[in-house]
Formats: sequence, C-alpha cells, structure tokens
Amino acid sequence: MVLIDEADKDVAIPFVIPSAIVGKEIGRKILSYINNTRKPMSKISSAKTVLDSQPAPRIASFSSKGPNSLTPEILKPDVAAPGLNILAAWSPAVGKMQFNILSGTSMSSPHITGIATLVKAVHPSWSPSAIKSAIMTTATILNKNGKPIRVDPEGRMANAFDYGSGFVDPRRVLDPGLVYDAHQIDYNAFLCSIGYDEKSLRLVTRDNSTCDQTFTTASSLNYPSITVPNLKDSFSVTRTVTNVGKPRSVYKAVVSNPVGINVTVVPGQLIFNRYGQKIRFTVNFKVAAPSKGYAFGFLTWRSEDARVTAPLVVRAAPSPMGLMR
Repeated sequence: MVLIDEADKDVAIPFVIPSAIVGKEIGRKILSYINNTRKPMSKISSAKTVLDSQPAPRIASFSSKGPNSLTPEILKPDVAAPGLNILAAWSPAVGKMQFNILSGTSMSSPHITGIATLVKAVHPSWSPSAIKSAIMTTATILNKNGKPIRVDPEGRMANAFDYGSGFVDPRRVLDPGLVYDAHQIDYNAFLCSIGYDEKSLRLVTRDNSTCDQTFTTASSLNYPSITVPNLKDSFSVTRTVTNVGKPRSVYKAVVSNPVGINVTVVPGQLIFNRYGQKIRFTVNFKVAAPSKGYAFGFLTWRSEDARVTAPLVVRAAPSPMGLMR
C-alpha cells in the first residue's frame, strides 16, 4: 500500500501490510506511473539512512501551536522537545513488544521530565517554576547547522507560537545564570486576575487561599516569557530574576524588537553581589508602526558566562483611525 500524506510523510506508522508513506509530489509520480503502465511493478529495497536531509530540529506538522486560546497573556507552547519517531521502551501491559516507535507529546513530555529531574537532582532547593525557567531560558531557536528552526511540511521559519522559548538544550539547563521564579501566592494572584473567585480558587489550591492579592493584568505573572495580546499605544510589565550563577555578576539587556514595536528595559543593567539575590526590572512596549497579527522578539540578559533569553510576543491593537478606513 502507498499512502499519499504530505503532513504525516515523516511519521513512522505501523501497518499490518507492507506500506509506504510519500508526499504529494512523489505520490503524483506514482499515480501517473500506475495509470500509464500496463503492468506496474514496485520493489521494496533495503532501508538507507540519509544524513542532513533536513537539519534537526524541525517542528512537526502535528505539533500543537499557539496562541493560547484561554489566557493569551501566557505564551504557549513553553518549549519544544524531541517527539517524532522516538524509539523507547514499551509497556508489557500494551503488547508483547519491549520497544516501540511513537510520536507526539507522549514522547516529548518524557524528555522534558527527564531534564527537569536532572535539574532537581543538581539543584534540590529550586522550585518547579525555577526549574521551568531554566529549561525555557536556555532553549535554542537554531538547528544544528546554526540556522533558524523551521516548521514541517511547508518549511517556513518557526516562531514562538511553534516552539515557545525554543528547543530544549540539556547541556545549558543546569547553569542558567538567572531564573524567573514564582510561588503559590503568585499563581493565586494570576488566577484571580483572570476571573477566579475565592470559591473556584480554592477548588484548585485545596486550601483557604483568597483573592486579597491580584494582578492588574495576567501578563504580570513572573513568567520566563512576555506576551501582550492587545497593545494599545504603550504598556509596561515588571519581571524579577534571581541570581543562580556566579555570586558577583553583571548582566546587560539585549533586545530584539518585535516588528513595529519599540521595547525598552529599565534598568538596562543588573548588578548582582550574591547568590540568590533578586532584582526587578521593567519592560516597556510602545507601538512604533502599524502591523498585522502578532510580532515576535526576544529579551536576553547577557553576562560573561550566561545568556538568559525570554520571548517577547506582541499584537498591536487596531487604531481607531485604522478601523474607520
């Protein structure tokens, strides 16, 4: 059997009969051959490994993508991880096979879990948010050839709605330099800011939490990314970073502006004198030029030893004059 499926042509699917999956272009050639040949023949040859045909990583066609439909102020996905044709152990409760090849979040999630467990083993005092921050801020947006990651099947350049902060890099995650930390009180304030009352909040927390503290906007959660889904002229948001690198270190802000948006960071330099020290900074956004849809950029804190990168995702609200045209 020959299945013509452009979207899933790279996915290993187990069939009960000899089969192959091909893309549209090759599929058309096969159909033309069948329709124009009296006795069409096919041959299954030995498998061959083709190196660097598509430099990894790439974003699979079926990978979940943003924006966040429920809370657009929080970027989703957070990060990308290996999840295509992963060979791994297989539960004996499912079948007699000891190993299987699967694709999807069922395979990418264990990679993230393993990395998080590694970080927790090395840094047992870190909170879940600190571990998540370390994974996100050390991710990469480049493939192994140093080029921008692309999305299958069309091959377009990926953005934060495809990979979040980027593709995980376990080599850097143990020493992120700075982390964006948050605790239950912060998440309580976040939930209250998006409409939770105390009754619904307590269903989540299972304690006597209240909405005494809340954020003016959901974007205020101390998250390792910043999303502004409806920017009207200007907007400011604060973040706090904790030093988990060298006790004495200096970080400078480097901004890649989203198209049509001017971004400034105050202060533009963070000076740390001890491990665990926290410093707050403000990120200011201002519409500089009309744009359609979301625009993407980055804020990177750089020191001699670390790069701490957070995605910036902004959508400028249509101007009243623009709506009148």
